[in-house]
Amino acid sequence: MSRKAAETAPETDFFEDAACQGADTSVFFPVSDTYADEAKAICATCPVAEQCLEYAVATHQSDGVWGGMTALERHRLVRRRQRIAREERERESGTAA
Repeated sequence: MSRKAAETAPETDFFEDAACQGADTSVFFPVSDTYADEAKAICATCPVAEQCLEYAVATHQSDGVWGGMTALERHRLVRRRQRIAREERERESGTAA
């Protein structure tokens, strides 16, 4: 791993405190979002769900339930964050002109 990659890699220490420790990993990779309830229930009790979600977003996890969100929900979250950031930039540039 390059030095730059090591410096920018998201922290994973939070995994040690995750509620999913010891759980069957297949629960977190359901065949469809319809079957994600069991994983989401575990995530709902997790003290590090937010860090898990941010890790999944930062590392572009394309499958599974991370931090209580399915891949589709994470995609929507990223799009929403992008839209908000774009609107803020437009607002800032509009007031600066």
